[in-house]
Amino acid sequence: MEVLAVLVILVLGAAVGIWLYIANQGDAHFQFIVDQRTDFTLTEVTKDTATFSATVPFINNGTQDGTLMDVFPRHFLPYEQFDAVDTDSRLTLDCANRSDGYWEAYIVPKNTGGSIILTVKFTAKAGDIMAALKDMVDMPIDIVFQVVARSPWYIHKNRLVMTASEIQKALAAGQQAAAR
Repeated sequence: MEVLAVLVILVLGAAVGIWLYIANQGDAHFQFIVDQRTDFTLTEVTKDTATFSATVPFINNGTQDGTLMDVFPRHFLPYEQFDAVDTDSRLTLDCANRSDGYWEAYIVPKNTGGSIILTVKFTAKAGDIMAALKDMVDMPIDIVFQVVARSPWYIHKNRLVMTASEIQKALAAGQQAAAR
């Protein structure tokens, strides 16, 4: 009977030891560092559209590699707040720029990161983008991302704000550059 008790204690001790080892391995932890993003700049303008882009860094500051399975922007500009434009937002990995709006899964080693290019396109409903954006308001944008790592997959988001003053500043800089 003593042998059986010792054997049970050894098995339980081994199970606890294995569990502690696994628990200490940690996991991936992603964050889009929105307060370190670049200012939005005007990348293209026509009579009825204006396209802006910014670069947003991200990091996996966890203890394991992880995969960004799906990443997309969600802009918040309801027509009750501002109805002069239609808005389209996209993002792409800066080192693998795509124009089709598709996010290709990206493995990020621990303690490394990268950056994305966030693009926002405004289309004037009345046909004149400069007049439409004259009264633009601040627009929150969530960067929504799905992570797969050691733990079960999860979805998280980080929010940034594209400010009206930033849009006006980028438009003015674009007009000055076009005038040269």
